[in-house]
Amino acid sequence: MDKNLRPYMAELLGTFAVVFVSTATVCVEWAGHKAGQPAPVGIALAYGLIYAAGLAATVPISGGFLNPAVTLMLWVLKRMDGPKATGLIFVQLLGAAIAGGLIRFVFPEDVLISASLGTPHLNLIAFGQLGASPGAVTFLSGIGLELGLTFILSFVIFATMLDPRAPRLLGSWGSRLAGLWTGLTLTACTLAGFGLTGAAANPARWFGPMIWEYTIQALKDQDPRRDHLVYWIGAFLGALLAGGAYQALILPAEEEPSVSTTTSATGRISTGSTLIRAKK
Repeated sequence: MDKNLRPYMAELLGTFAVVFVSTATVCVEWAGHKAGQPAPVGIALAYGLIYAAGLAATVPISGGFLNPAVTLMLWVLKRMDGPKATGLIFVQLLGAAIAGGLIRFVFPEDVLISASLGTPHLNLIAFGQLGASPGAVTFLSGIGLELGLTFILSFVIFATMLDPRAPRLLGSWGSRLAGLWTGLTLTACTLAGFGLTGAAANPARWFGPMIWEYTIQALKDQDPRRDHLVYWIGAFLGALLAGGAYQALILPAEEEPSVSTTTSATGRISTGSTLIRAKK
């Protein structure tokens, strides 16, 4: 395969794996807990562990972090050029959609209906709202929660995988396990937010299964896009705020960052001489 296409294939396959495993786990848990909403422990572990594995496999190749919100953050902060960021976001959403399609045809329809095809949605009962559609306060609460979860996730990504001081501060093994720390962070975020918004912390996690809800009449009637702003605005704002805060407050720049990232021989993203360097 052309080496120029490898980053995009890595992000497509990695995002496919993350969305498929996390969404499938939600469906399996709902199948076993038809009397009520399942406990989030298994879902959180599956989501966090597959994300950690996906990062370990793909970041040295692509650096897109299997998350459109994080990829956009890298472009805004001039750590990735625009065409590459656009391409990575496209294949991330495509990989998520392929994963959602596989889920649609693997699980029985009654399970998919009870689990909303594994798609994160606002839990109106948990927000104290029994109406058919979420109100403005519920929307803002959902956006705030997804913003907070994505902020935490993106902040940890920046601290463990993008900060050039991380190998020295974390030590050799700590730096090598950066993907694991990020995956554990996502596990904690899922435990905190699953009962309210499904804890997507990633637009692709919502988008992939959501588009397939339109193929099931019972889910289509509920309007799968009813709460889409929560998962776009919350995630993108959370990632941008985290990256901006880390770069401005924790990693003061001595020079302007470039618009590219490189990968070292050890598989770690290298900031190089033209990227942001911390002051001593």
